[in-house]
Amino acid sequence: MSADLKGDGARQILGAWRYVGATLDGKPRPGRGAHAKGMIYYGPHGEMACHVMPDKERTKAGARPTLEEAFNALDEYIGYFGTYSVDENARIVTHHRLGSVQPGDMHDLQRHFRVEGDRLILNPPGTTYFVTWERFK
Repeated sequence: MSADLKGDGARQILGAWRYVGATLDGKPRPGRGAHAKGMIYYGPHGEMACHVMPDKERTKAGARPTLEEAFNALDEYIGYFGTYSVDENARIVTHHRLGSVQPGDMHDLQRHFRVEGDRLILNPPGTTYFVTWERFK
């Protein structure tokens, strides 16, 4: 699948965005810490990737981490890639995941989107969960 690059919404979200934060019910989402880092990317050919790394102490691992080190590295980490499509009328972007660090999370993700200046706000339909991203400059 690829993005409809003719639509205004698809053009608005195109590019790389830096993770700002997430809220649930209007409060900071617990679990990722105050200084989580991340990026979401929407490419011109319908390719996309999303990574969010929580703000927490990480142990240094060797070239091949132990099970505990691997769990610590992936706990609360979001990482996936795939393609995306845009429903311009509903203002929904769908992430069609092809790979993910969460093995059980290979289904499509739908997100309402809106762009406010240099910010992209994504929201799963029917929830009070909002993720804010800021355009890389």
